[in-house]
Amino acid sequence: MKPGVHYPNIPYEEYRARVDRAKQCLSGHKIDAMVLFSPYNWWYYGGFTDAAQMHNAIWRTALIVSQDRDPVAVADMNFVWELAHTSWVEDVRLHSGATHPFVLAIRANEDFYQLLFDTLKEMGVAKKTLGFETGADISTYLAIDEYFMMRDALPDAKFVSADPAIWAQRMIKTPYEQGLIREGCRRACLCVREAFDSIRPGVTERDVHKAFWRKAVELDMVESPHHATWLCFTTNPNETLGGHRWITGAVDRIIKAGDVGHCDCGPTYKMYQFDFQRAFCVGKPPEKMLHYYNVGKEAYLETVGAMKSGVRLGELFEISVNALKKRNYPEGHSIVFIGHQEGLSNHEPPWVVKDEKTMLQPGMVVAIEVGAFDPQGEYFGTMPEDVLLVTETGIENLTAHLSHELYVAT
Repeated sequence: MKPGVHYPNIPYEEYRARVDRAKQCLSGHKIDAMVLFSPYNWWYYGGFTDAAQMHNAIWRTALIVSQDRDPVAVADMNFVWELAHTSWVEDVRLHSGATHPFVLAIRANEDFYQLLFDTLKEMGVAKKTLGFETGADISTYLAIDEYFMMRDALPDAKFVSADPAIWAQRMIKTPYEQGLIREGCRRACLCVREAFDSIRPGVTERDVHKAFWRKAVELDMVESPHHATWLCFTTNPNETLGGHRWITGAVDRIIKAGDVGHCDCGPTYKMYQFDFQRAFCVGKPPEKMLHYYNVGKEAYLETVGAMKSGVRLGELFEISVNALKKRNYPEGHSIVFIGHQEGLSNHEPPWVVKDEKTMLQPGMVVAIEVGAFDPQGEYFGTMPEDVLLVTETGIENLTAHLSHELYVAT
């Protein structure tokens, strides 16, 4: 065990288990090593990240995870303290062009890419199969021109996508991750409850957001590099576009009686993000809104009730379609998916779409969202969403702390 790690971001046993599992996944996908530029993968495999989100060529850092040895960090000098005291990665190679005596004493090279190429050669993988983050589901610092430059500089290496190996591992949450997500969901529900309790005629949307984030700060759910997002908006059938508002930030709209509203996404807890939805009404709900609300809620609960290990995600999608139809709602879904996984990002693959063949497995954390909306766009309706942990015997609803009943603010 590496000495001097005074403030570890993840326990050593968890780090060790992730590294050992990564070696198995790489072997299964025939990848000799993966070169990771995403700070979220640095966190997952190495227990460190870039808290300042420095997206530029000067601060270049990568984590190399291979079949044959433990991870190697090729990092900018400014990460020296974090790598020494928060990460279990033992092999750390620093680069910097600075000429300060302290820097010169410990740096391995002044140029990041020269150090990276030398490290890959020393590891014996410069002429083997190298995996890189390439898909849309992973945010990476790597620029397109840098990817092509590396491919030209390592002509004997085979470049492949590391994404299948990464998601094969990250898709199944470890018991440690499950515990964090469970506690994070509990706290996130408290944040939403605090915000909803602040809703009344005369306050603005920004006031509601302030209540949410004050609670998030109190519960230690605002952190760098990513405090996640929370959407909460209101609308009224008499306004332009009526119930068609979605994915918008807070504005200085004054809430009034007769408004309907919705919240989506959530804060972050120890790097894990949460995406769940609830709806509300200010004053007595109109009958038309209640109709669509109940259709969406019932179809959602029927879909969730069919979840268990071994069910295909595509099959779950079809169940949701039929659940809406049997309630005389033939319009179908307003989005092309009814769910996704969650973890270090609030949207992770696989997505719950029509033709997805992936089966639910114990350890998956899936968000399901099925809703019904007024086809005329007058009333919002609902799209309930929960964070659901797949277990050996069924599912555990991690956001059950909030009721599925319509919240009525007065």
